[in-house]
Amino acid sequence: MRKNIYFAGHMEIDFENKELSNLTKDYRCCIVDSEKILMPFEPIPLNDEYAYGWPSFYYADENGNPSLSSKLILKREFAIIPTIDILVAFLQEEITAGTIGEIMYAAQNKKLMYIYYIPSPTESNLYNTNQWYVIGMAEKINPGNVHVKEVSSISDLLDQLNADFKIKALRYPNEKEKVL
Repeated sequence: MRKNIYFAGHMEIDFENKELSNLTKDYRCCIVDSEKILMPFEPIPLNDEYAYGWPSFYYADENGNPSLSSKLILKREFAIIPTIDILVAFLQEEITAGTIGEIMYAAQNKKLMYIYYIPSPTESNLYNTNQWYVIGMAEKINPGNVHVKEVSSISDLLDQLNADFKIKALRYPNEKEKVL
């Protein structure tokens, strides 16, 4: 049976218009076809050992209607994170509360975690990122299960996912684009 990986990171949601935006720039869409994660799904095989377990960018209310309700998103993610095997988090300079919450909840649930970050200005002597605190807290809460790696770009992240999990990228983004 494949291990399910939860891929955390910044996701742009336009709550006013109730739609996802910039999905083509999302790092997860470089490893899984975005059409597949826009629909309800079972885990998507990435190779013989691992599957894309979450997030789906499809959220439905109790009647099955698509919804971007904040309460629904939290409810689904609180249900999913305890069931996954591994959390992969991608931290960039922009701090995202959702990703921090996912990291902390996965740490609390003692999940194996891989946190990749792009360096950003910081005064920390722990990690070269302004999000050093969340990494340090995850390590404290979940000792021995948190692996931290600095990456220089989205392409470097995709190469690291290949090295760590043998996940082949479907595509590499244009590095001049901001990748989420």
